[in-house]
Amino acid sequence: MAAPALLKDSYRVGQAIVRVLGDSTKTHEIHRVEEITGRPRFRHLLEEMHATPEGRRLMAERPELSSEHVDYNALRALPATTFGGAYVRHLDGNGITADYQAAATRHVDDPDIAYLMRRFRQTHDVWHALLGLGIAGHEEVVIHSFSYGQLHLPVSALIMVFGTMKHIVGERRWGALRHSMREAYVAGRDAAPLMPVYWEDLWAQPLADVRAIYRIQPLERRWLD
Repeated sequence: MAAPALLKDSYRVGQAIVRVLGDSTKTHEIHRVEEITGRPRFRHLLEEMHATPEGRRLMAERPELSSEHVDYNALRALPATTFGGAYVRHLDGNGITADYQAAATRHVDDPDIAYLMRRFRQTHDVWHALLGLGIAGHEEVVIHSFSYGQLHLPVSALIMVFGTMKHIVGERRWGALRHSMREAYVAGRDAAPLMPVYWEDLWAQPLADVRAIYRIQPLERRWLD
């Protein structure tokens, strides 16, 4: 990358970090950091996707976890003990939608990498449901510990550092610092590769079975509340 472009990207990342530290709900700024810092890692992930049949199918069909492509009312009709039922209850219970995470990338030109980044964003709340995590600031730090164990993305490392300062140390959540972050990192490291998973095929499966298939351990709530 040419020096002027590198300096411009570095400035954008620094500016975004400052804004998120001031207001951690500025998800679009987190997306900016993710796109700029994550390009090399996502290129490697793209190679991994093409190395498996499920990954190749996902990249060919490019499903989206948005209301345009997923029947969320059908998911609401599923029992809470199913994977799809647990996922939609996570969204509804926290007043959030997957549509925002389906927004187009702004700092990535390669369409394959752009899609993979969007898929990562859209499955972020799938991982929340699988781990039993809410969306409070300190829980977002913990989910990125899981993400870092799974994918080693720079944005997750940055959130772990700066988010820990703001939401865990600043809020004196010592249990989350001592137990949940390490527990989440180990869970992400030890889980099966999750980016190639075609989650849409699993909605009606029991949540416990999906966790078992992909070696995902839900986190202990006592260190988070």
